[in-house]
Order: sequence, then structure tokens, then C-alpha cells
Amino acid sequence: MDEDAKPKKLTVEDLDARHRELFVRALRRVLATDLAKLTYAQIIDGLPLSDTVDDTVSGGLSNKHPLYDVHDELCDGVMERTEQMSASFDPNVLKFDSQLLYAYQAASPGSRAFRMRLIELMAVAVHQIAVVLFQLDESLHKDDGITTWAPPKEDKVFWKFSPNGPLPTLFKHEWYTDYEQYPDGVADMVGYWAESRIFGGVVLFDRGTPEREADPDAVFFHPDRYELTYRIYQLLDDQKQKMLDFLLSDSPGPSPFPILADENNDRRVDPEEDIEATGIYRNIWERRPLPLDGPDARQRDVSDRLNYPTMKDWQEARSRCSERRSQPEL
Repeated sequence: MDEDAKPKKLTVEDLDARHRELFVRALRRVLATDLAKLTYAQIIDGLPLSDTVDDTVSGGLSNKHPLYDVHDELCDGVMERTEQMSASFDPNVLKFDSQLLYAYQAASPGSRAFRMRLIELMAVAVHQIAVVLFQLDESLHKDDGITTWAPPKEDKVFWKFSPNGPLPTLFKHEWYTDYEQYPDGVADMVGYWAESRIFGGVVLFDRGTPEREADPDAVFFHPDRYELTYRIYQLLDDQKQKMLDFLLSDSPGPSPFPILADENNDRRVDPEEDIEATGIYRNIWERRPLPLDGPDARQRDVSDRLNYPTMKDWQEARSRCSERRSQPEL
């Protein structure tokens, strides 16, 4: 991309004092949570914990993967380093798209626009901190071959779905692995993994489509946790309010994270659909369109309430699947 065409980046030093104070206070609260510390500690360590890897929609890695033999706990000293980082982190090192930062600055504290842009800034900040930590390239496991391990060719299931071998990092959210097109490459994969672990899902918004206007008040999560829906879900009003109370209250209660879906989160979005068609994303380059003839969970013959809260939802999802697969390849 031409340097002049890239979005201008700003730091929180470009904000007025009140907006900067509220952002920094909210971010420090997130960083102080046990979940954030554990998440960033794994990046500093260089490998995810085996329990974390198992807590995914796919249920983990091959049972022969060497990670399970060596990484059921953090390496010595890693949590102490993480806590020092959390306590001393300088938010001024983070850089944000000018459009987002200007929108936050223009919104009066307490307004709807302010709250929505603060949530987006928190997602970008949590993601970017993971990027920075990964780019330090200080993994304690650089030369042990665990990240690059692959099963033998006899493992036909692995090689069918991973013909190019293992991904370049084990810090991955199943749906956010298109690192070739990410601004920070593999480090952005790690960023998506981190925000999903800390918040409960990759944080998305309704950007609208040519056919419909955006809902400026909607927040969506795209999770990757065991025995949780694989689909994108909209946060309920009370879930979003608990998040905002934690970020903004003068006397916050316990952390609400991770915020996970249940059958009450009945507005769901199929991740199989192109993000330009759904309008639900944070950045348009997050996920490539899937091949029309690729695997699609919506083809299953049996509905399940974990992924489809109502029969109508399941039937409509299957219909979208059929319609998509009937499109001609371009």
C-alpha cells in the first residue's frame, strides 16, 4: 500500500485530557484482570497453555501434539514479567486510526457514540498489545519445534484441512488466520486470539451493507471456545451495559469478562457468509471469503440449540448455505 494512502495513525496523547483519562483508566482495568494477565503471559512465554488450546470450538490439537507434553503451565518467571508489564504499560505506545480516535474525541463522555467508540478502542488496544508482545520475538520456545510440529502424512484429516502444514503460530482463532493480508501479519492472528480470550470473542460492529443501514448501537462477539457457539452473536443490552459499567464506573464491580453467549443471544450471524454481505466486522480485511465448495457447518442435518437458538434460525441458516453454494464460482 502507498504510504500516503495508509490511514493516519494517532496516539492517545492527541486526545483532550478527559477523553484520554477515561480511556487510560478503562484500559488499565482490563489489563489488571486475571484473564488479561494469563492471556498476555502466554504470549510472553511463547506458547499457549494446553488447557487454553483445548478450550476452543475445535476441541484442541492432535492428541499427539508435543504441546500437551510440555506446556500445561507457564514457564518460571513469566507471570511476574507479565504483571510488571501490566503495571508499567505506557498507553502512549499504542496507535489508532485517526478516524476512530477523532470519533471518540468528538463524542461527549456518557453519550451513546462515546460508549461505542470506547468499546472499539478497547478492542483495538487489547489486540495491539498482543501484537506488540508477539513482535518482541522473545519467546522462550523458539527452538523447540513445538509451533512447527506437524503430524505424519498418514493423518489424512489434518493434511486435508491444512495442506500447507501448520499455521505459523499456535495463538489462533479458527476464523482469523488470513495473516497474509493482515497489516501486522502473523502478529495480528495473535491479536485476534488475545481479544477473543479476554473479552469472550473477537469484537465486531455493524458496519451496514448497501441494502441496509448500520445499527450504530450493536456490538458483536465472534467466540472460539469449547462447547460454545461458533457463530457470531450480538451482545444483549445488559451484557453490553456490564461491560461499560466495568470500563467507566468510578467504583467498578468484578470483571464481566469473558462475556459468553447463551440461547438468549438470539441474533446470530453466520461466519460462513462474506463479511461484505453481512456487514458485521471491525475491519474489512479480517476474513477472506470462504470457497463456495468448502466445508460448511450449516449443512448438518440436525439442529442444535447451542448454535441455533430457534428452529427458524436453523432453517434460515441452511437456506443461506444452499443459496451460497449454488452461486457460480467467479
